[in-house]
Amino acid sequence: MDRYRRPEDMERRDSEAAILATLVHHPDYVFYSESLQPKHFNKRENQLLFEALKGLSEEGVTDIDGLSICEYVKSHNPAESDILNPASVQDFISLSNNIARNSSRDYKILVSNVYDVAFRREMFNKLDECKNILMNPEEEDVRKRVYEEIDRVMTSYTYNDDVESYANKLDGLWREIEERQGDGYSGIPFKFPILNEYVTIERGELIIFGAQQKVGKSIMLLNCAVDLLRRGYSVLYIDSELSDRLFTARMLSHLSNVTYKSLTAGNYEADDMRRIRESMVWLKHSKFEHIYMPYFSSEEIYRTVKRVNHTMPIDVLVVDYFKSTGNEMDAFQTYAAMGKCVDVVKNELAGSMNIAAIGAAQATATNKLADSAKIARNASTIIMLSDKTPEEIEQDGEDCGNKKMTVVVNRNGMQHADGEYIDMYFDGNHILYEQAKKQHIPDIPY
Repeated sequence: MDRYRRPEDMERRDSEAAILATLVHHPDYVFYSESLQPKHFNKRENQLLFEALKGLSEEGVTDIDGLSICEYVKSHNPAESDILNPASVQDFISLSNNIARNSSRDYKILVSNVYDVAFRREMFNKLDECKNILMNPEEEDVRKRVYEEIDRVMTSYTYNDDVESYANKLDGLWREIEERQGDGYSGIPFKFPILNEYVTIERGELIIFGAQQKVGKSIMLLNCAVDLLRRGYSVLYIDSELSDRLFTARMLSHLSNVTYKSLTAGNYEADDMRRIRESMVWLKHSKFEHIYMPYFSSEEIYRTVKRVNHTMPIDVLVVDYFKSTGNEMDAFQTYAAMGKCVDVVKNELAGSMNIAAIGAAQATATNKLADSAKIARNASTIIMLSDKTPEEIEQDGEDCGNKKMTVVVNRNGMQHADGEYIDMYFDGNHILYEQAKKQHIPDIPY
């Protein structure tokens, strides 16, 4: 085949015609490749024909003729109803038997041909747009813009319409289960041994820590991130709370064991400075990215994760924290936007990219997550953090810590009953969360 000379020459006219002819005789074949869309056909006439054949098939119509196709176009695209006429469409139907395919395998080959040239056309045009971006001196973040434009095409043409039988997948699924097996748990363990009895960090899953203000959601996420880095995993930390400078101060305080106040004020000794510098060297060699995004939408977080993953393959995504976008909207819209963001992180990022995700969300005065229904629907596990009351600290004992952790929703294991919790120790001066030295002995009713 000769090289294409122009983008409009990038077409497989024979394959497009054969797809349309096949759907006339086998309307149900449209379900063998649901990724194929009208825009993938080169000429508008073929786009309208495919849209009509697909729509009629989805409506359950099996007796397809020129009139039914034109009526469909007239009702769905009235402004373009004159592009097709019943006589010419009927002529095509009369000749369609000569080129129609009679097996799903042959139909999928045709789809692959059309999909390939559609990708070439769209990418060619997108690269042309990128030239304009590069030539515009007023464009500031050129690399980001170009990557986003190309990534949109790449991700929109990722598909697999073949449905593998469960029997064929079973051996591979068991291998995945074996690969996740650890010392009595699956997945990546938390730094808190008792929590691992309930849940671990797993690819494709989203774990959310919920807490009221000033309980330490961000410090908990930072502790989890550091533990993951120490285990050799790559971590992307998207932060809506702290700038790079403030986050780095917390991180270095945690790693060096120099109090946050002393570190930020410069009140430290030479040995403290040595530990701070050692922590900086360790951080530089860790697979870690921190991105400050005061307000983020589901689209922004999606693009950011995809962009970073291009240069540093991500094992774990940390989101600090899920909240409204900051736009003026009513409570319902705010919660809907936040619920959508949780859904994107769980399904379109953690699920489709096979990475693990950990996040946080604000709790109400009654210690319930805002928009808890939408969050619980998408999160794999929800863990609530809360202060212990003075009475609980006295009753449990000082060695049982000053915070408590409760697994309230868990699709992947056990969760706590009312009144149950894990004893935790929190030290804000050193940006530290640890499992308490001892766990309390619960009251047992007689």
